[in-house]
Formats: sequence, C-alpha cells, structure tokens
Amino acid sequence: MSAARVLAKALKEQHPDAEIEMLNGFDKYNIFGHVMFEKGYNYACNYVHGAFPLIYDIAQHRWGQTMFVLLLRHHTTNYLRKVILEKQPTDIVSFHFALTPFVKSALRGISWKINFTVMVTDPFTLPNAWFYENDQNYFVYSEQAKKQAVEQCGVPTKNVTVVPFLLNEKYREGALSKEKIRELRVKHGFAPDKKIVLLVGGGEGLPGAVEIVSECVLHGAPFAVAVVCGRDKAFKKTLDIFARTYPKLDLHVFGFVDYLDELVKICDCAVIKAGPATLMEVISCRKPVIIIKYIHNQELGNMRFAVDHRVGWYIRKPGNVYKKINELLGDENFDEEMKKNFDSVHLDTDAGKVATLLLEKRAM
Repeated sequence: MSAARVLAKALKEQHPDAEIEMLNGFDKYNIFGHVMFEKGYNYACNYVHGAFPLIYDIAQHRWGQTMFVLLLRHHTTNYLRKVILEKQPTDIVSFHFALTPFVKSALRGISWKINFTVMVTDPFTLPNAWFYENDQNYFVYSEQAKKQAVEQCGVPTKNVTVVPFLLNEKYREGALSKEKIRELRVKHGFAPDKKIVLLVGGGEGLPGAVEIVSECVLHGAPFAVAVVCGRDKAFKKTLDIFARTYPKLDLHVFGFVDYLDELVKICDCAVIKAGPATLMEVISCRKPVIIIKYIHNQELGNMRFAVDHRVGWYIRKPGNVYKKINELLGDENFDEEMKKNFDSVHLDTDAGKVATLLLEKRAM
C-alpha cells in the first residue's frame, strides 16, 4: 500500500489531470482472499512458527500458484473485469504477485488497449511467484531481482525494468539540523538531549519488542525507548502497562501513527523487522538498524543489504540486542563511523522516474 501511494502521488505531480484509483484486488465478499493474504500472512509471519517458510517454499513452485488460482479464479476475475469495464482504465499497476494472474484473465476480451505493469515490491530476494506470468512487464528494484526473473523464471529481458525504490518523500528530505531534532523530540514528549532507540516493525508492530523492552527494564537503560505498535491494540496495551509498572524506564508507546518519519529522524538507532519499506525508510534517514527478524528468504536480501553496507546488524536474542544498543550509543566515534558507512550506500528513491516510465509506456 505504501508503495502504491508513493507512485500515485508521483503520477499526479507529473500529470495533474490523471485519474488514479487505489483498488484492493480482493473485494469485500472475497473472504478467502482476505484471510489468506491479510490475516493469514500476519499470523504465518509473526505467530505460527514455521508456517511462512512452508508457504514460501510452496510458492516457489508453479503448481502452488496454480492451486491458489483455481480456488479464487472465478470470483476474483469477475470482480476485476467488472471494475475494469466500469472504470475503463488506460493503465493498471499491480503491487501484489497474487493478483497478477487474475488481472491477466480479466483483461482477456477487453476491447481497448490497457497497459499492465507489475510493480515487484520485494527488492532483493523474492518468491518466484512474482514472475510466473512471464509475458508481463515488470518493474523491479534491483539487478538481483531482474536476474532472478530472467534466469530462473524465463521472463524476457526486455520485460523487466530496474526502477528506483518507491519511498515516501518524507524520508528523502535528508538529515535534520540539531535544532530541528531537539524541537521534534520535545514535540513528541522526549527529553531533547537524551538518546532514543526506536522499535518499529510496520503496520502490525514488531514481534519480540516486549522481550527487548524487558531487557531495558532489567538493565536500567540510560536511553529512551520508543515503540510503535501499529494496529496491534493488544501489543500497545501490554506496553502501556509496562510504562506504568516501570516508571524509571523512559518508555514511549505509540499506536498506528502518521508521523513515523519524525520518530525515525529523532532516534539514534532503530530495531526493526527487515520489511523493505521500514528498512529503506530508516536507512534513507541515515539511522543504523538492528534487525531482529526477517521473513524466511523473502526478506533475507533486505537484511544482507543492511549488514553488507555496515549500516545494520542482524541479532536475534533480546539480551544481545540490548548489548549492541548500549555499545552503539556509548561509542563516542559512533556518529562519525556511521556517516562514512551511509555515504557508501547509493539508494535511488526518486519516484518521479518510475512515474515517467509509466507515462512513456502510456504514450507508446
């Protein structure tokens, strides 16, 4: 969703008259689609150990997608065709591999030309299911992803274009002045000169955050701790109890926020799951990351990107996470060393280039 919003904004900036509509490919009556790709995805990744690796490995085989498509083909295809006939778009951009075969089926028999592009949102390591419809046009974030599409999945080279990472412009504004950081810290209830560690994991919160906060309590953390719980209300309630029970810990608990960029910019380091959006947002703000979890294979490349560029660490055990945080924030040379490491990261996040490519395709 975040990538789709970024691209929609970039398209409107270049083509103000464009009519853009965001659509959930699974309509409200498609219970199975929602359960599998929303609730099911969340539980498989965060709560049922071993479930997602199994799902991922099945998705590496074409027969896995074939089984899934058979279950949803009739309802989903008819819904998408109905929307297409009603809205009469000139272009469709899909941001989820599961929808590609249904869009392709829905477009059969449409009397006018519609440009269909698949925006691959996993940057480096990704399930082959993205590329099973190998006659489609794909936008990918890296040469590594392009190589997988061409060499492993048989997509023609001409059908795969490497594009900048779609990142919200709020994270592309560069480093803030010390005065602005102090101002934002006060705005969000922090002491202006105290070190801050941010725990964030996307819309569903960060699995393992409670254990890390417990380590901070145990060791009497000298830094402030900010935790973004996202939509997980039970998670937030638990941490609110922590904050009241251990008032000496400088703990700040947030739910789902629309100012995450400000929390990232005022922190000194972040503890995250290796989701592509969260990782790139933090790195773009030049904040070092400690990755405590990545989704089996799918986010492996994201973790390696941070570690290989020496702007992040992969640490699983909460006690070791606390030790690394303490080590980083206590190092007098930390800021200078990290500056050199971030200078070596060349990350193109110009969404305008992606919008230009789509508009050029439309004009052809």
